[in-house]
Amino acid sequence: MVDPAARRFRRPAPRAGTFLAAILAVSAVAVGLGSCSGDDSSSGSPEGDCPVAPVSVVATIGPWGSIAEELAGDCAHVTTIVDGSRGDPHDVEPTPADRAAIEDADVVITNGLGYDAWADDALAAASSEPAVVVAGEVTGQETGANPHAWYDPAIVREAATAITQALQEASPTEAEEYYTSRFQTWEQSLAPYDAAIERVRAGAAGRPYAATEPVFDPMAAALGLLDVTPSGFSQSVSNGAEPSPGDVAAFDAVLSGGKAAVLIDNSQTDSAMARQLATRAAGSGVPAVEVTETAPASATSFVAWQVAQLDALAAALGL
Repeated sequence: MVDPAARRFRRPAPRAGTFLAAILAVSAVAVGLGSCSGDDSSSGSPEGDCPVAPVSVVATIGPWGSIAEELAGDCAHVTTIVDGSRGDPHDVEPTPADRAAIEDADVVITNGLGYDAWADDALAAASSEPAVVVAGEVTGQETGANPHAWYDPAIVREAATAITQALQEASPTEAEEYYTSRFQTWEQSLAPYDAAIERVRAGAAGRPYAATEPVFDPMAAALGLLDVTPSGFSQSVSNGAEPSPGDVAAFDAVLSGGKAAVLIDNSQTDSAMARQLATRAAGSGVPAVEVTETAPASATSFVAWQVAQLDALAAALGL
């Protein structure tokens, strides 16, 4: 068995000759393993506009899988283990097919931060040695931090850089320019995402919000919003426990007392408590904005999904 921590792209290192040379840090171990994976990928045939045979990429959750697909284009076959149709990502039990996909992958993208610990177990049990990008930890975050890393704009950018580096290291050198071009195109596609963030930040920084779950908290922090969710309630939800009656009463007081300008509601949860709070918010005149942990089937891209939610938030705040 191989320790997955030994091959994570947490702080990628520069690779000479690539566009990432000034901003990436990849450990010597990870580089070596990625290069071995690249040798394996040459046994197939090129597809689409990719100049080399595609590599195999496995992402544990939808947000990182979607970004990987955009970055890899025809140079990778991307498999996402947990998408919007497979329930709570925290509680996934990988199937034999999931374990086989990880075993056969050239690159594995996990979220880290304790969110998908089941993937660490699968990697530890694998006899293969794929390059592993721990997307949520690329900026130095550790377990205990909010694990919904794809809602942090800074982490999204750093993770995309690390994913591109891993793809380059897993593929023959002929694919480097292809990945460089894909990354640059992806960066350009962030324009509406950046604009939506700036719009809300400019008009709502300092305004209070409450949340049924902390999924959106990293984005809320980037927007400059003030979290007035009772701390006991947030802690209980984060720990997977039922909030105490006192915590629920405190949350009710926040809503009924007009202390929150908006309620952020994770509509993907089946929590009766969350539905009760959403109803209470409506009765108290507090607008609610629904967010999800994974993109709905109707979303055409990661950016489209995020922008739709940011636009809904802007509307709720009257921006």
